[in-house]
This record gives sequence, structure tokens and C-alpha cells, in this order.
Amino acid sequence: MDALKEIVILLVKTGTSVFMFLVWLRFLLQVAGADFYNPMSQFVVRATSPLLNPLRRAVPGFFGLDIAALVLIVLIKLIQLAAVVHLDGLVATPALLVVTAVFDLLQSAIDFFFWLILGTVILSWVAMASGGVNPGLMPLLQIAEIVLAPCRRLLPNLGGFDLSPIIAFLALQIFGILLNALEPQVLSALAG
Repeated sequence: MDALKEIVILLVKTGTSVFMFLVWLRFLLQVAGADFYNPMSQFVVRATSPLLNPLRRAVPGFFGLDIAALVLIVLIKLIQLAAVVHLDGLVATPALLVVTAVFDLLQSAIDFFFWLILGTVILSWVAMASGGVNPGLMPLLQIAEIVLAPCRRLLPNLGGFDLSPIIAFLALQIFGILLNALEPQVLSALAG
């Protein structure tokens, strides 16, 4: 029975994580002002619309941001955590689930941007060698600019060298360290 439980937990985590990733992408595509007519963008929009569109009726946008997408991400994460806790036979308070969900989602965002920026660095090398970037990947490059553009403004113009990914990697790692240090304190304050 333990193997079956582990399989169910794996399937729950995988299914919810993939959908959360798609909703994150949709939110970030909007923030980045990415081309929504791009095939990758269209896939993300079509995959997330069945759950996101009804939620938009109840949760309005705020300063052009799709708050419904963020609410949906948190709701899916809460469902994932509650299901895993239940399947493991544990008990957790709603406050504990919410705090854990927020910290997990922030760490996921940090990890997402780390790997995305690493991917854009590799893509830039490939593009130089092959003479261009696949247009299907342009939305990902536009999303990476959310983090890279502010880092680029901090650096002097170095000609053809773009060191903004290094600054971004350092900043993301620092945020990750701070998040990991803060989470146990918040959780122990909730428990105590």
C-alpha cells in the first residue's frame, strides 16, 4: 500500500506542478508584455483558460496584473499540499498550509528564473553560432528580461559583454538564502 500511496503522491505533485508552471508562465508572459500570438504563448493561454477565465470574474486585475492567475497558483499549491499531507496521514492547520504554500511558490519562482536565465545564456551562445534564435523561444527570452533588464541597468556599458546574468544569479541566490532562513522562523512562530 505504501507504493500505491507514493505513486498517487507523485501523480498529484506532478499534475499540479505542471499546471502551476503553465499559470506562472501565463502571468509572466503578461508582465513581460510578450507576444501572445506566438505558438508557445497560445498553448499556455489555451491550457490555462478553462480554470483561469472563470476565476477572473471573481478576482479583478490590479494595475494591469492578472491577480486571478496568482490566486489560481496559490489555490493549486494549497490543494497540492493538502492532498499530500492527507495522503501521508498527517494533519496541518490552514495557516500552516498557506504559509508553506507561499514560501514554496516564492522558491519555485526563484528556481524558475535561475533556470530560465541559464537557458537564455546558452541560447545566446547557440544563436551566435547558428545565426538566430528560434522565434518560438522569444516569449521565454522576454520573460527573462523581467529580471535581466534591471540588472543590466546596474552595470556600466561593457561593449559586447552582458554580465547581467551574473548579477541576476547572485540576486536570486541571495533571495533564496533569505527565504530559506525566514521560513523556519515564520513556521515556528505559527506553531508556537
